[in-house]
Amino acid sequence: MPIHNQLLKVLNEVSRLLLSELVKSREFLSVVKDVRVYDIKTPAGAPPDIVAGDSSSAVRDYSMALLYAVQAVAVRVARGSSKLGHVEVDAGYYIPSPTSRDTLADELVRRAVQFISRELEAESVRVASEGRGIALFDGSIFTFLWYGKLPEIPRSLVSYRKMPRKFRDMWSSVVSRILEIHKSDTVPMFVAKTIRRSYYIEKLLGSDSTPSLEGRINDLILVSLLRASGRIPRRPCILEPVWISSVDEMPRPLNTLEPEDRRLVEPIVPITVTYVFFNPATQPYQLTVPGKWRGEELAELVSSIYPYSYSGYPEPLKVAHWMSRVTTRELRQALSKLGLSSIPTGRELLGEIL
Repeated sequence: MPIHNQLLKVLNEVSRLLLSELVKSREFLSVVKDVRVYDIKTPAGAPPDIVAGDSSSAVRDYSMALLYAVQAVAVRVARGSSKLGHVEVDAGYYIPSPTSRDTLADELVRRAVQFISRELEAESVRVASEGRGIALFDGSIFTFLWYGKLPEIPRSLVSYRKMPRKFRDMWSSVVSRILEIHKSDTVPMFVAKTIRRSYYIEKLLGSDSTPSLEGRINDLILVSLLRASGRIPRRPCILEPVWISSVDEMPRPLNTLEPEDRRLVEPIVPITVTYVFFNPATQPYQLTVPGKWRGEELAELVSSIYPYSYSGYPEPLKVAHWMSRVTTRELRQALSKLGLSSIPTGRELLGEIL
């Protein structure tokens, strides 16, 4: 069934409003401060060993249960060739308890799958990196460190791996693995395609303007405007970095962690934030790296992975993405071959057989 005309009309109006907001954002160009950039270049020597990690998950809803599968991979790149470095997997199911009063149990299970994905991804990178080189992650470091106060994990959630009963335990496992990588001779670099928090607004527009900008502009819009106006050169470069110097400066809810949890995160700060342009024709990506990196040394670090990033995005992360990818359709087909086609989903009469 195609999109109905009623929805097309609404989408047209919403698109018009969004484009209007983007046009209005150009007014900030007259007041935005200039930002220093540091060029990234092809290094003279051989590029370092690189490990890139990614994970993927899929959930299958049956009429009487929910089944999930997660796979995480780390790809090793050395001397121009790549190979599979390490794989971590998990699967499990959730059967609603007749005594449970938690109507959000399904959402909590899906949240648990997110934590499992992050843990397995960090573990696969930790093992494959062997304590040296550079480790690339897809996403912001703050996404990996995210933690909010959540209820206990539903007790009827069964995992192939040992499942803790508290989300806090799952979260601390993720943090511990990232910290172990950070404390080794491996440099973890987190490359984010989308942003949920801005760090350059105050730096470029001033702290007084920040409250009035809510919902109007963010880092990516501002940086793109500067580039379109010629105030950021169209060549491979990074912006002068900003630093998150304490847990208090981290995005919510990390800056509201309990004292015991803050102690887990504190060894990872300071954290350096910048935006990187690998290719003049592509969008910038947010880069977060544990530690306080000055502009020159950060540009040198980014330059070391530049031979793998000429297309505009690190190729090792692309490979890890495709090697970890598991779609809902692939999961359905695999489960059908394994004999679970006899369990109804309740959607068979809608034409969904596999």
